[in-house]
Amino acid sequence: MNKITFLFILFSLSFITINCENNDKQSTSIVFATKEYSLGENRLMFSSIGNKGSETKKDFKVEVLNKIDADSYEYNPTFYLWPNKNSGFYTFNHQFSKHGKYELRIYDSTNPKEIYLETINISEKNQSPIVGEMIPELKNKTLSNALPINEISSDPDPDPDFYMYRLSDAVKLNKPIIVFFISPSFCKTATCLPQLDVIKNLKNYYDDKIIFIHVEVYDNPHLIRGDISKAQISPILDEWNIYSEPFTFIIKDKILVSKFQGYVSYDEIIKSVKQLVDDQ
Repeated sequence: MNKITFLFILFSLSFITINCENNDKQSTSIVFATKEYSLGENRLMFSSIGNKGSETKKDFKVEVLNKIDADSYEYNPTFYLWPNKNSGFYTFNHQFSKHGKYELRIYDSTNPKEIYLETINISEKNQSPIVGEMIPELKNKTLSNALPINEISSDPDPDPDFYMYRLSDAVKLNKPIIVFFISPSFCKTATCLPQLDVIKNLKNYYDDKIIFIHVEVYDNPHLIRGDISKAQISPILDEWNIYSEPFTFIIKDKILVSKFQGYVSYDEIIKSVKQLVDDQ
């Protein structure tokens, strides 16, 4: 994969037109904002798109078919609002137990006709960290490297606390850790700044209970200056096989507890955060 263009993956997906129409005669499409999957628990995210853009809440059902042994699982995805509050997206979690092909089917429960079908492949290569397993090494940049903060982050209003710890040092402090991969100023998906707002809001409430680590997508944010052709993808992303943004990981006792590919709202991530903090 060309790493200079990888950031376009998340929201430059083709729109799939379904075979049914709503009462206004508008065709509807389902767009998945997650494309990179690994073994173990994965959070999948999609939007329902009409001719007028993202739609409001519908009663969707999702079926995941394991094409290896024909096992089938059904989910009622949860609806969350985008930051603009006018429309939203759906998420559900599925445990991929084997490498190979899986089929996703999405139905509107008010109309049992199938409206979306996609086959995905769980590859043995280039997997992001697996929920429930020990986290890999991460050589993230910190202020202790004697680097100015604008060489570590493209955040126009950076929080120095996000750059205090190497992950290898943070895990020794016996606190939950949130690691998030975003590029606040040069995001290609238009969701990084809203995601950063979510993280900063979390920090307002859990500053003394959680360690936050921001990994900038670009290795040279201070040299880009609006010219993205100068951007160099950080080699740090290779350590966790990150090919899209934003990506957020929650860690406790060196074990990956949750991961969120794509934008995760405050209402969604707080469920995982509260559980970890309450268990301390």
